[in-house]
This record gives sequence, structure tokens and C-alpha cells, in this order.
Amino acid sequence: MLKKILSLLSPAEASSQPDRIPLAAAVLLLEVAHADGEFSSEEEALIHDLLQQRFSLDSEMRQELMQLADDAKRESAGLHQFTTQINRNFSQPEKEEIIESFWHLAFADGQLDAHEEAMLRQVGSLIGLSHRQLIDAKIKVRNERQALEK
Repeated sequence: MLKKILSLLSPAEASSQPDRIPLAAAVLLLEVAHADGEFSSEEEALIHDLLQQRFSLDSEMRQELMQLADDAKRESAGLHQFTTQINRNFSQPEKEEIIESFWHLAFADGQLDAHEEAMLRQVGSLIGLSHRQLIDAKIKVRNERQALEK
């Protein structure tokens, strides 16, 4: 398992490993979900939905990706190796969509924890989003959630 993770993250394999992008996204989603010290069933379901929407994965592939992402998350020393993949492979509008997904995840359990917000600020900065873009995405997601609750 560790060999597969390392092969997906090694720079030499960058051009031949399309799986690196979903893995990076999945690890970052898990980092956000675990930032508050809890991992709810709502968060897990949302991560599966987000991965399905973005990468069109079947259930088996999604499960395998989640296992690889969980292992990579435990083995990693930081976020940089994962945010680098996002920076290399996504446009600025796509990064804004990604951060909105992360905000949805942070709000999934009904409240925004300070650790989740700090994690999102760090990820946003690492993927090249301005403070303004980060706050705009947060407000947009919060307003969408409030509209759904009415």
C-alpha cells in the first residue's frame, strides 16, 4: 500500500499518473474533515459525493481512493505535496470551486470549527487563492446552506 502511495506522489511519475489528482483532492478533503478532531458520517458521505462529482468514480474506485487517501494522509508530513497537484492541474476558477467544496465539507456537521477554518485558510493560501476569494467562497456556501435550511 505504501509503495502505491509513494509512486502516486513521486515527481518522476507525475505525467503518467492521472490518479495523483484525485488522490491529492481526497487527502485534502480528509484533512479538512478531520481538522476538528471528528469525522462524521455526513462528512464521509459528502466526500464520497464530491469525489464522484469531480472524478466520475464508481463505488469500488471511490472506496480504493479513500483508503489510499487515508493512508497517504497518515504518512504525509504536510499539505504541500497535495496542494502542488491541485496547483499544477486546476485553473483558478476550478480552485475556487474546490475551496467551495471544502467549505461545504467544513459546514457539513452543522457548525464551523476554528480548526476547520484554519485548515481552509492554509489550503486556500497553498493553492494560490487570495483571502478575499476564500472569504467569498465561505460566504457563498454559508448563504447556500442557510437558504436550504429555510
